[in-house]
Amino acid sequence: MRSKNSINLLQAELFPKEVLLTLRRVLLSWLSVILLMLVVAFTSQYHANQGAEQLTTLSKIKAKQEKVFADLGKKIEQNKPDTKTISQLATLKLVMANKQALYKELTNRKTTYVAGFAKAMTDLSTMHSENISLQKVIIDHDQLTFEGIARTPEAVPAWLTLFESSSVLSGKVFSHFSMTENDNDFTDFVVSTSTVELQK
Repeated sequence: MRSKNSINLLQAELFPKEVLLTLRRVLLSWLSVILLMLVVAFTSQYHANQGAEQLTTLSKIKAKQEKVFADLGKKIEQNKPDTKTISQLATLKLVMANKQALYKELTNRKTTYVAGFAKAMTDLSTMHSENISLQKVIIDHDQLTFEGIARTPEAVPAWLTLFESSSVLSGKVFSHFSMTENDNDFTDFVVSTSTVELQK
């Protein structure tokens, strides 16, 4: 049997209770909070500095863009044509439109009779008769009208037979034919492809 040399008189309930809030713990917690606040402050300051730098850069870019925009606005104002140039351009456009319309009219074979008129006048001069004196010649599209004076009534049909040798006047049907004797014993005549009498 073992003998007991010591007796523990200090029971567990007699031990002092552990204190949660000690000076050491309070100091450590305060130091931790201060460190955390310093980290947050430095981080916020860093981000603020970065934002300020970006704001400065963007402000410079905006200023440059506004300057470029202002310069472009000035150039646009300088490039605007004056009223004199606009007026000249409108006049040129009108002249060109008129010339194009005239060219179209002159080159349209269905409505143009300039060449035919010139050829008809050439043929009439070639078919000149001493017994016929023309006073009026009207060539309007397919309508031909001749008014004049003949020495004798027979001279008019003889003169009309000469039309067969003309490329322009040949083949025309003269539906209106009138002859009257005037006071000088000459014959006034009107020959026309139209039934409308020539107005005097």
